[in-house]
Amino acid sequence: MRLWQFLLTLLGLAAVFAVGLLAFNFLVMPRLVHRNQEIRVPTLLDAPLADARESAAAVALVLEVIREEAHPSAPAGTVIDQQPQPGGVIRSGRRIIVVVSGGPPAGPVPDLRGLTPRQAEATLQRETFRLGRTLNLRWSGAVASTVAWQSPAAGTPVDKGHVVDLIVSESSGTPSLLVPDLRGRSLFAARAAVEASGCVLAPAHYRRDSRIPPNTIMEQEPAPGSRILKGETIELVASTR
Repeated sequence: MRLWQFLLTLLGLAAVFAVGLLAFNFLVMPRLVHRNQEIRVPTLLDAPLADARESAAAVALVLEVIREEAHPSAPAGTVIDQQPQPGGVIRSGRRIIVVVSGGPPAGPVPDLRGLTPRQAEATLQRETFRLGRTLNLRWSGAVASTVAWQSPAAGTPVDKGHVVDLIVSESSGTPSLLVPDLRGRSLFAARAAVEASGCVLAPAHYRRDSRIPPNTIMEQEPAPGSRILKGETIELVASTR
């Protein structure tokens, strides 16, 4: 066979292949594709990944996870986004692309001590934590409602969205008193000072000591400089021979 005849044969075969390829693409494939049933896209949002796969497979669709993202409230492994959107219509056998929650991001708990309850709640919301139980206690010396204790403690690394419990100190409504130093005074003078302050003097205890005059205050409870509430009891130890 001469060269030109060989080339003509190749050209003929190429032409036949091209015509066949075009016919397949424009005639056969459309019929194969459009033969697939139209499916309404199911709602997969907020569903666990395993359940989402089952829902997609039940309508002859294929689920594909493209990435995982942190989410402040969605539990890890739940679907937080999907394409196509729920309610759309696609052919069976097509893919649904989803984004899955990796759970809340971790972060340190802010320090809420000394803040008012409103300031503490605003701080927790800003840091994407949640306010849990709040216990209000009357606190000696407190002049305003402030956070005195928190759980978890400040700086503890926990998931965002974690609940933080608080104890808030409130003013007792009763003025606090600074306990004076009664040591070295006579029992009479100490009793007068305690009664004048509005506190209660417990029955005195006595201890023998010949080095100091009788009825001299040797010890006291609470200690000098302590803060107590009006109406509380003060105990004294006086000398005797």
